[in-house]
Amino acid sequence: MAYKTELQSKGYQVIEDFLNPSECQKLLDGIQDFRDNNKLQEIFRAVRGRNLHYFVIRGDQIEKNLSDIHHLYIGKVKQKVNELVRDELAPLSNLQARLNVNIMPPGDYEYRWHYDRNYITAILYLNKVQGGETEFYPNNRIYLKNKYMALQKLIDWVLNLPFIRFFLSRKVAIAPQVGRLIVMQANRSLHSVTPAMGDHDRINIIMAYDFPSVEFPVEKGLDKYIYTRDKQESTDPNYG
Repeated sequence: MAYKTELQSKGYQVIEDFLNPSECQKLLDGIQDFRDNNKLQEIFRAVRGRNLHYFVIRGDQIEKNLSDIHHLYIGKVKQKVNELVRDELAPLSNLQARLNVNIMPPGDYEYRWHYDRNYITAILYLNKVQGGETEFYPNNRIYLKNKYMALQKLIDWVLNLPFIRFFLSRKVAIAPQVGRLIVMQANRSLHSVTPAMGDHDRINIIMAYDFPSVEFPVEKGLDKYIYTRDKQESTDPNYG
């Protein structure tokens, strides 16, 4: 039987104070400068249970304009992820999807329940806000590795029926704290974000990793869904 790391067995790990407050503030200052000079893309998709509603700075924009975040993604965070997985994962080849800054003002901004396309996602909180928790069910999915998408959709639907999820899964909620890092098996853990409250935007960095040269059949439709407000052909692009 293959040895499982703590991350693989538990489904996630939380690293406190991965960045110190001054490091987070430097990144926030860069993000604010970008916001002052660029109109952010606001995404809204009505979804039963919890909507997809947020502002995003995509990875291709980050690579050109926010070099400190890009270097963090390919450097310190990647090193920590590989240490936890005990394997050699790589940044995704998809420039816009592999690295995002997600911004959610207080109010009705939230992020739908979903699985990620990629194996590991690292979530770095840059500020503390009321609400805005990352809620997830770690390792609650029987994952078919991008094959048999119709069957995957059926299995996910069954496992996420409320009464089945109640008995077979446990929900974890992690609140935003300055410098806190969550590393999650994101294609195996159903997750979402609750609305933020108070007076401040919730700002975090999403960093995606997987094995080199991995391909994602859902990529085109999923990117259109989460980065644009264009009409979507599929009701759930996680399944093509």
